[in-house]
Amino acid sequence: MLTNHKGIVFMGISMVEKIEGKEFSPKEIREMLGIDNSQIQELCKIADIKLKRNERGLTYFTQDDADALKAASSKNSSKYMTPVSSKNVIHKGTNSISSASILQLVDTLRNIEKSMTEKITSVLDEKLDGMDDVVMELIRVKTENETMRFKINELNKENYKLKKEINSFKKVPFGFYAKTTPETNIF
Repeated sequence: MLTNHKGIVFMGISMVEKIEGKEFSPKEIREMLGIDNSQIQELCKIADIKLKRNERGLTYFTQDDADALKAASSKNSSKYMTPVSSKNVIHKGTNSISSASILQLVDTLRNIEKSMTEKITSVLDEKLDGMDDVVMELIRVKTENETMRFKINELNKENYKLKKEINSFKKVPFGFYAKTTPETNIF
């Protein structure tokens, strides 16, 4: 539960006060809805609210804008956008960061990291699921390839011996062949 500077108690997204014709500053909207400036910008995009400026050039919101922002925040309360309390705000220059928003950001980053890790792990497991069978098949094919290479070498040796044997026969008259050796070569 959160309370604002006017003592109004909030539970999650707060109730926007009904004040007709009142102009709300971004700070008042932040306090009423319990969100930060970046979330207000997101909600403005979602609710299609155009920023208005008063005669002094300051941004303001009307009651209708405040209601539309509240409705948009109710519709779009995702795990990445949750209300932030206005307590524990650390001011540095023009930026303000609350400890709750830092914790929210860290939790969001952890959730994103966990989600990405799980997705990558599942994809890798799916892709590598049949790799054991492929590796075993590659080993079998490699072994078979080596056996075939050995057989080819043996057949080449035998082929060389047979060619040498064939070349040792010479044709003689009457369609006969005679085996000759280099020492007994009479022709």
